[in-house]
This record gives sequence, C-alpha cells and structure tokens, in this order.
Amino acid sequence: MLYEWADHQIFGAKEGAILYGVDQGSLFFIDNQTREALYRWSASALLDTHEVPAAERDILQGLRDIRILVPAGEVRKCSPLVVDPGKIPLVTMVLEVAQACNLRCRYCYAEGGSYGKEVRLLEPAIARQAVRLLVDGSRDQEQVTLILFGGEPLLNMEAVEAAVEEVETRTAGLGKRVFVSLTTNGTLLTPEIVAFIRHHRIAVSVSMDGPADLHDANRAGPDGEGSYAKIVSQLSTLLDAGTSPVAARVTLVPEQWSRIEEVFDHLLGLGFHEVGISPASPIRLEFLPEPDHEEQLFRGFSALARRFVQLAAQGRVLPFSNLIDLLARLHVGQTKSVSCGAGLGYLAVDAGGSFYVCHRLTGDDAFCVGTLNSGPDTGKIRSALELLTAGKDALCEHCWARTLCSGGCHYENHVRENSLGLPPGSSCSFILRWLQLGIETYAELRRSGADALLQMLEKRAKC
Repeated sequence: MLYEWADHQIFGAKEGAILYGVDQGSLFFIDNQTREALYRWSASALLDTHEVPAAERDILQGLRDIRILVPAGEVRKCSPLVVDPGKIPLVTMVLEVAQACNLRCRYCYAEGGSYGKEVRLLEPAIARQAVRLLVDGSRDQEQVTLILFGGEPLLNMEAVEAAVEEVETRTAGLGKRVFVSLTTNGTLLTPEIVAFIRHHRIAVSVSMDGPADLHDANRAGPDGEGSYAKIVSQLSTLLDAGTSPVAARVTLVPEQWSRIEEVFDHLLGLGFHEVGISPASPIRLEFLPEPDHEEQLFRGFSALARRFVQLAAQGRVLPFSNLIDLLARLHVGQTKSVSCGAGLGYLAVDAGGSFYVCHRLTGDDAFCVGTLNSGPDTGKIRSALELLTAGKDALCEHCWARTLCSGGCHYENHVRENSLGLPPGSSCSFILRWLQLGIETYAELRRSGADALLQMLEKRAKC
C-alpha cells in the first residue's frame, strides 16, 4: 500500500524534537531516531512501507497511527472555504455605543473614535434593538457575547445601561448565558459606574500603555495632556471593587517595543489581573516596524514566555493574555479555517445602527453589511469577506501555520495592502515566529508536568 505525508512541521527541543501535525493541530514529542526517519523518508512523495528497512517500519507505523503518514489520496487539500453566512448563528456583537472619544491617541485606527464619520452617540432605543437582534440571531446557541465599545463607551452610559439591561432580560427568558465586556480608556470611571460594572459582572479592559512616559506619549487628550495620572487616580476604585477580572489592553508603537517586560511588570504592579500587548496597527508609515523593532518585540515576548514556564513550575500563571490564549488553543488542538469570526457569527453595530463585518472596519462603506432595520445582508457579508480574503488561499496553501493563523487579521492585512501598498504576507515572518514560540513553550510545559495548569486554561479556547 502506498502512503503520502500529511503536512507537518518539526521544531527543535531540548531532547529530541516536537512534531506538529498541521491539519489536526496535533503536537507530539519525538526522539532523534524518529526525527531522522522523518527527514529521510519525507522526501518521497509516495512511500511503500515494504521498501523501508525493518528497523524503521515501527516508526512509520507510529506516524501512520497519528495521521502524519496517510494512505495515498487522503491528504487534506487546502481549498477555499465556502461558507454561507446566513447559516451561522449570530453569537457576538460589538456595540459601538459612542463614536466619540475624550482622548486623541496617536495610533487610533478609529480616527479619534468617530471612524471617519460624524461624532455621535448610540440612542438607548437603538441599543436595545441591536441586543434583541443579537439574542434572536443566536438561535439555539447557549451563550451570546456583547462587547461594549467605542470610541469611549463611558461617554454614553445611558446606552450602556440600556444594552446591558436588555441582554440580561432577553437571555434570562430564554435560558441563555450572556457574557458582557467593556473596553474603556479609564478616564471617566466613577464610583457609580464601577458599582454598575460590579453589579452586572461586566468584564473590563482598560486601554493603558505602561509607565507614564510611554502611556502619555500615546494617549493624550485634545489639549495634549497625558491621561496616565487621571486613570491611575481612579483605577483602584475598579480594581478593588470585586468585579470580574480587569485586563490591561496595551498598544505600543515600534519605538516602544524594547520595553515590553517593563510595561508588563508596571501594569501588574498597578493591580491589573491580566495584560495583553499589541503592536500598533500601521495606520501610517511611521508605525511600520523595521526588522530591529520586530526583533525587540520578539525578545520581549520570549522573555515573558520564559517567565511563564518558570512560574508554571510553581503552579502559578503569569497573566500574559497573548500567550495564555495561544497555549489554550494548542492544548485543545483547536484549528481554524478562517482567521476570525468577522461576518461569521460576529458583527459590529455602529452608533447609527449599521452593521459592519468587523468593528475595526467600521466607517468603510465596502464593509457595511446592513442595518438594524433591514437586518444583516448575507450577500453583502459574503462580498465583504471575499474582498478581505482575496488571494489568501494561494498565499497560505503551503504554510505550516495555516490552521493556527488562517491568513491573519483582516483589518491589519487591509491596512498594509491597501493603505500602505505592501505585498500580501508582509507580517507573516513575525507571526510564524510567535506561533513557534507558543508551540515550544507549550512543549516545555508538557514536559515539565504542567498538565493541570494547561487544563485550567482550556476554557479560554472555548470562549
């Protein structure tokens, strides 16, 4: 019988190697003998195992058992995914309650919160209408997610309160679970708002970029005054309130990437329960990194990964959300055929009641896919996704990370390729390094016996 090789990748390890099965998202430790056999025989497009020396047949049998070596003709082909958006329940809605902001962050992709449109606040009645559509659109799904966003959502507490009240009432009547989150710059927190957040168990992300010099350079008001002192003066009210965990949402421009660990430690020192760090989107050429910048970013992430492993040996979790999310996906073998849920169970609603496939693409008419009054237009969703993914299948076809990455962020690709004129795949090299770091970190955790900790992270992959 003839066999062929399923897509796989081999990574080095302290002992032996790590074998990653692309299609299944499977990970295995292999010894040096197995690695050498793989290298030797994977050059054969078709393999007759009877021609393999007897000493290596057991190795190949093991590779057959884990679907790295499969019967000829059974290799999964990378082909364009055809999905009917209308058949997928709506389970996540980003509700932009305020297309306005009291800050003028220098890297803001939302153009000061207005998304290039008029400054406006979502009417409470429209907020309720949007939530009803979310709950009804979720069909038989057991949970819905409502994300309160902006601009700065705390500029419009009337709509926030209306949306939360509506989603809780509607889901309770249907026996559904609801997860509500809110992203804020933290400058408008009051004891009354914190009490509301606590009462409704809303998960909060505060946009904060580290020590005062970094944060204020990025996140100033219209008058140019930094916002660090204002946030810190009110932060303890939120952190000490016994609310759901509060995360710091960090965005750094390339010149700041050398300070990753410092930023992380500073925010943990302020009392945040978790920290996620993102490079600023290259909305302007000045935010496009040089190779040295990317190396600094990778060194910072690598340092945090090492610390994660060290703390795991003590049964503790370093609350670095970037790595936690990746480790959780690797642990459950979660693969994906699309990069995210944009347009496929996930929609954004702007302050005027229009739908967009992604909150970051709000304001761009090419990605407006309906209104609350008419409902999401599946034809427009399909056209928007075709525009965003054109050429990605060919680009990703032979990439070992395609089932982990699936082409990357639609918005980031759109900005790089359409606004800056960069070739497709311009961010792939860093993404591949990050995913490999995650795999190597996961393998080290498994080898060190941190299974209980990884089991605890599983729920992150299911969110």
